Amino acid sequence: MSALRVMWQAVLLQVALSRRNPEHTLILLIAPMQTTTMLALTVTSHRPDAVANAVLAPGLIGLWVAALDYAGRIVPEDRWAGRFTPMVAAPVSLGPVVAGRVAMVVLVGAAAFAESWLVAALGFGRVVAIADPALFALAVAVTCLATVGTATLLSAVLVVSRARDVLQNSLGYPFYILGGILVPVAALPGWLHPFSRVVFLSWSAELLRDAVRGDAGAWAGPVAAVLALGAAAMAAGLWLTGRYVDRSRREGMVEFA
Repeated sequence: MSALRVMWQAVLLQVALSRRNPEHTLILLIAPMQTTTMLALTVTSHRPDAVANAVLAPGLIGLWVAALDYAGRIVPEDRWAGRFTPMVAAPVSLGPVVAGRVAMVVLVGAAAFAESWLVAALGFGRVVAIADPALFALAVAVTCLATVGTATLLSAVLVVSRARDVLQNSLGYPFYILGGILVPVAALPGWLHPFSRVVFLSWSAELLRDAVRGDAGAWAGPVAAVLALGAAAMAAGLWLTGRYVDRSRREGMVEFA
């Protein structure tokens, strides 16, 4: 069975699991509230130039929450629910299965972009026009791909870590800042810029803002950076997942695999 077919079957599995336990959709309840708060601050401070930032930020936060809080605990929850052993025993690698299920969760998180736009238009009467819709669609697409890769890595890291809860609770705001989500990277202290550039969200945030303003210059470099960082995270996540499966078999952590 090809890796793409395995991933598609994993997407269908995650859809079936989400129907019984739709906690992944909580992202879509949080995004409108975040958008309302950010837009209220922007409007009352008379910063019309920052309205686009207030609309884009909840969408990016929704993706990161999907990667960290939901996709990152897929494997641990499989262990608790007794699904991990049959998956390890199946004649396919566990890595593409995790990636496929992560992709479905990230797709739900991506809907936060549309929600934020609707809240601004219907709730505040601020219609955010996108000057370059083709670049915006491309930026959202590569951001989703990079999020899937990063979430696959996070899933593997969290399952082998003994401090899973600590990591999940502490990796939110640092990435919102380093990723240029809350404020552009240019507004951060200069010594933080190198750290921001290894976070794919920083490139994604700039691409999205440039697409809204329509002043994107050389967009190929940022797009390549997002894809490269996402691919590196995906490769590391698949490798670490494979190592975890091998260790589980070697140490007798699974029953019949």
